[in-house]
Amino acid sequence: MKIVEHVRLLDMTLPSTEFYRVDTLTGCYSFLSFVETLDQVSSAEKRKPFSILYLDLNHMKTLNDTKGHSYGDSVLRWLGIVLQEECNSPAYRIGGDDFTVVLTDGVHPEYEELLNRIFGRLNKEGEQLGIPAPPATIALIHFDPDHDSSINDVMFHLAETIRDVKLNMARTIRIFQARDLIKSTAKANEQSPDTINRSWEVLCTIANQALDRVRFMGRMLDLAQKTSYLDAISGLPNLRAALLKMEKAIQDAAVAKLPFSILLTDGDNFRKYNSISYATGDEVIQNTGKVFSEHLRPGDFVARWRTGDEFIVILPNTSSEGARVVGERFRSAIREASKVWILPSSISVGVAMYPKHGRNTNELVDAAESALKRAKDEGKDRLILAE
Repeated sequence: MKIVEHVRLLDMTLPSTEFYRVDTLTGCYSFLSFVETLDQVSSAEKRKPFSILYLDLNHMKTLNDTKGHSYGDSVLRWLGIVLQEECNSPAYRIGGDDFTVVLTDGVHPEYEELLNRIFGRLNKEGEQLGIPAPPATIALIHFDPDHDSSINDVMFHLAETIRDVKLNMARTIRIFQARDLIKSTAKANEQSPDTINRSWEVLCTIANQALDRVRFMGRMLDLAQKTSYLDAISGLPNLRAALLKMEKAIQDAAVAKLPFSILLTDGDNFRKYNSISYATGDEVIQNTGKVFSEHLRPGDFVARWRTGDEFIVILPNTSSEGARVVGERFRSAIREASKVWILPSSISVGVAMYPKHGRNTNELVDAAESALKRAKDEGKDRLILAE
């Protein structure tokens, strides 16, 4: 069995409100979503028995060091999918190689059977994947309805469990009762010295984990920012990025009192690629974007325009005549590159210049679109300057 059989990619079209609630590597839910779920479960008026399943991969560093980080990432994806398949409940990646599942639709004995089943599957598949045995340590924390636990207590219990698991990796399966664990609300003068010391160690663990989560959320925000300005198919900047770049180009040109030009390009008969397959259509978009990127001058900018086979190129400090030269170079490059594509093709180009053809984004784009339409109407595979 190969790890790639288990790989499931995250849909990067998730709404922005959900993006931070999903782990981009594994497709599991994130620590933020985990906390929100715990808040709902622990604050329910009629709380049912529930359990938290916790899983810690035992050999992550070894796998990364010996087989590479890509292999280690594949193992993490595999773990997430195993948990979701076996538990029929959302799985949460709450740390580097730490996963949890909140179990609410059964009773404690059923969860313990589930624990053993997961452990058996991980050992069997882990051996086939070449992962040292045991591949993971698993623990359960049982919460009874009559045990008064706030979300703070639940997190405290989980932190104590994680600490115990990581300090005692030889015990591959652990089961805890929440009533036997430390309560975060216990007063110091009601605890023994040993319990106070244990509480302090757990608090330190929680604090360190909180910092890790903040750093992780920062990376997620950076990724979300980057993704929101990239086109998923071509890998180039998208419409949103192009509009921001256009506004900046207008501001810079107005201050410097210099012209700049835009090229609006459209594939000629690119629909023929989609008639073969949508994958072929995506491939020609990628190839076109690559050709444009390879023929840009320093400082030029190219983006996919809208969602079809249109691209926009912004040429700073360039007159319409200079833009003509660049546009013709693109046309020639596409004709040459497409000789080895499934179908040879060409592009049509419309050119508009600031401030002659417009002093804002809408005016410039309208002028370029009109020129592009003329290029299409006059036979395609040509460049037309805006009037």
